[in-house]
Amino acid sequence: MNDLNSYSSPALQFKVGSEECKLWTSFAVSIRKSQSWNSDWFSTARRFFLYGGAKPFNPKWDEVDRIVDYATALEATLVPDGDYIKRRMSHRAAALIAPDDPAEIVAFMKKFYEIRSRIAHGSTLGDESRQWLLDNCDQVEERVRLVLLTAVQKLPRGEEDRKVALTELYDLTDEDRGNSVFEKFRQIKTPKVRETIAAKIARLAEE
Repeated sequence: MNDLNSYSSPALQFKVGSEECKLWTSFAVSIRKSQSWNSDWFSTARRFFLYGGAKPFNPKWDEVDRIVDYATALEATLVPDGDYIKRRMSHRAAALIAPDDPAEIVAFMKKFYEIRSRIAHGSTLGDESRQWLLDNCDQVEERVRLVLLTAVQKLPRGEEDRKVALTELYDLTDEDRGNSVFEKFRQIKTPKVRETIAAKIARLAEE
């Protein structure tokens, strides 16, 4: 809208014509009729999306807190599971908005979430992340909005039904889980602990 809350020049003013107001009203009426508009999960997602949109966004000055709110909106929508968040969020987002060609959306969302994690964990952005945001600022908001719009229209209102629907969109395979456990095991440095954990895994495998 302006250079106080977004990275834009004075020449890029946003104007709404009367005919666009009618389009917006029609859109607002239709989305409020979506099956999950009043669900708990979408109320949370909608709130954090609006929080994010109200915050400054200028990657040149590291004013990018809205990224954290947008990521929270996506998590509330796509990852009730609570683990493997980046992988589940990126693949489920792609399955919703680009089911025929998901690869580009998966990569985009993973990069988006990596930047979110840097911000949330107190790290500086770095030139590469800052440039990515400058290059993709419009795409970030557009794609987050599209995921939320598609989700509220297609995902069930009830929590258990939504979990089932999200699992059908994407979930980890046993091979994925096994590889993750193996990588975590490799990070154990104490020999005695490694032996103990290996023995526990061996006993579990025999059950």
